[in-house]
Amino acid sequence: MIEEVSAGGVLFRKDAVLLIKNPSNVWTFPKGLIEGTESPEETAIREVLEETGVKGKILAPLGHIAYWYMREGQKVKKKVIFYLMEYLEGEPKPSWEVKDAKFIPLHEVEKLLKYKGDKEIFKKALHMFNLPTLFQG
Repeated sequence: MIEEVSAGGVLFRKDAVLLIKNPSNVWTFPKGLIEGTESPEETAIREVLEETGVKGKILAPLGHIAYWYMREGQKVKKKVIFYLMEYLEGEPKPSWEVKDAKFIPLHEVEKLLKYKGDKEIFKKALHMFNLPTLFQG
């Protein structure tokens, strides 16, 4: 079994959230593997910038999600640490790693998120910003 740890951000700008469309055509939050001696916070800031061209600042930890997936016939245990982030500068421009990057209005995010873990992290982010939950379920 392989274990991986990544970090990413739920970045807010006014009434919108930064999402990426991954290579599987799924809208999600920018994230990536922690490299070398990087802290999870450094990774989250770097990955958001690398994948989207948007610079953000960490406001608070949001927690983590964990899941399993298969890569080249091997089971991989993945943990992703998320941070609540505030917009600093830049306009979304997808990197070579992702298909798209956009600020999505808050009321549309629920419809676009597919993964259970992403939905849970988004709910936590809304709660931390003291915003009403937009989720029915």
